[in-house]
Amino acid sequence: MDRIIATTLLLLALVPGMAMAEGVDMYQLGADAAEYAMAELGFVKGDSNVLTLTNAGYPVIDGQTTDLCLDAVMETTGSSPGKENLINILSPPWKPLWFGFYNSNTGEAVYMKVNADGSGFEIQDKEKIDAETVLANVSAWEPGNFSHMMPIANVWAHENTPYVFMKAVELHDHICPGVSSGFLLAKYMEETLPIEDPANQSYKVIACPNWCKDDYFQVAWDCTPGKSGLFVKYLTADETAALTEKYGTRVAGIFIRWDAASKSGDGLVLGFDFDKAGNMSNIETWPSWAYRLKEDIVLMDAADSPEDFVSTIKEFSLANNDELLALQGAGVHPLKVLGVISG
Repeated sequence: MDRIIATTLLLLALVPGMAMAEGVDMYQLGADAAEYAMAELGFVKGDSNVLTLTNAGYPVIDGQTTDLCLDAVMETTGSSPGKENLINILSPPWKPLWFGFYNSNTGEAVYMKVNADGSGFEIQDKEKIDAETVLANVSAWEPGNFSHMMPIANVWAHENTPYVFMKAVELHDHICPGVSSGFLLAKYMEETLPIEDPANQSYKVIACPNWCKDDYFQVAWDCTPGKSGLFVKYLTADETAALTEKYGTRVAGIFIRWDAASKSGDGLVLGFDFDKAGNMSNIETWPSWAYRLKEDIVLMDAADSPEDFVSTIKEFSLANNDELLALQGAGVHPLKVLGVISG
């Protein structure tokens, strides 16, 4: 027993963040943030119309992890993945710890950033951030401390937004028209080439070109590079411009429904019409934060009609594994292999 105790004490001395180290009361810190939000926004525990948004669990403060902050916030507010009102944003461990809460009933939000030493809150701010309010007063409103959470809160509150999209936002760490385009591309693919044999079929993506869209597929389809579900290949600016001119829309990548049993697949080269989305959103005198928020809302409005922005540039079939590898391999230009681009 003495040996076990001695070994435990040695580990506690050597491993940063292990329990029993003196420092910040992380649970109390999270509880303080939640209680402040509940008082300021006027909601009670369990209100599913209130969004909790935080990177708690990822930052490390003086060697202490911040997972207990997340526990405290969930237990105090009642927010949870089951209620679809908890968004836990991915963050590197050296980033500041922060909390945001949004009451969709009132449009009001509070934001808090924790001091570097975890001793309290460097920022505690309150603002009305609902899209109706801010887009009606663009010239007089500045996002300030709410620039990060404002688009997330408004898209979360949109009636068409599925929680899987918000899970992708956790990975992506913000909302922009790029990740919203991934949602519509996936919806289009699911409607056009649906998974009919879940035991053997899966989606594979060759992201050529790549942009924020590709983080959505990793979450929605478990389509990750480590499992050979996602391959990323860069397009030059000249290639992008030439393809857009040729097809009248921006090429958005190669999407394959692969059957592991037959070693064959069907695929689509898809396009995404950002010009149309921009024309529906961009008021010439608006700052970028405003028309980007408007564009995210426009794209989410199309959740049930992804064809409003997504189109098929080319259909193709793969007869065997070698043909799949010919698109995925290093040094290969897959759009040239498929004849979408010449050269």
